[in-house]
Amino acid sequence: MVLAQYYNFVRFGKAGYRRVMEIMQENAESLARDIEAIGKFQIVGVGEETLPLVAFNLAEEHAYDEFDIAFQLAAERGWMLPAYTMPPNAQDVKMMRALVKLNLSRSLVDTLHEDIADAISSLEEKGPVTESERKRVKTSVTH
Repeated sequence: MVLAQYYNFVRFGKAGYRRVMEIMQENAESLARDIEAIGKFQIVGVGEETLPLVAFNLAEEHAYDEFDIAFQLAAERGWMLPAYTMPPNAQDVKMMRALVKLNLSRSLVDTLHEDIADAISSLEEKGPVTESERKRVKTSVTH
């Protein structure tokens, strides 16, 4: 990863690399605003300008959880948006994370936001993902 960053720094120069990083940060901020506007999530670490990523979780209890959303996004839209639990003493806290890389353009940020909203709508209609659905998708991916 460090070599890739160094390559981009040499390739774009200092000003170009700075602009690339600014664009990634702007896209992350836009995605955070869009996800928050869905009305189901709370953004974690708002205003922290360290990495171009968006960490978020469901703002309240639903029949589905962050893992169901991640599964729905992967199975129906092809997004790899990880869901995970926190370490011991906070393992009941679930999070999702979207890392905004150079290849995640503004139009893809908008698409991701729309796909998250669609995943929520699907889960609200059909309920949480069942274990048989998870197995069926795992089986179809491995064959």
